Amino acid sequence: MQATIFASLDPTIKSFIGVVSILGPLSILGVVLLLKKIEKQNPERIRWR
Repeated sequence: MQATIFASLDPTIKSFIGVVSILGPLSILGVVLLLKKIEKQNPERIRWR
């Protein structure tokens, strides 16, 4: 059923979904790595709980 949903979409929307599916997790990973870097420099600034 999902294949028919994507088959009816415009190619521009398909490429947008592809780009977002790659950049979304990478940006989340980047934020986590940035927070870990800040935590190493100043542990009191970041609270993980």
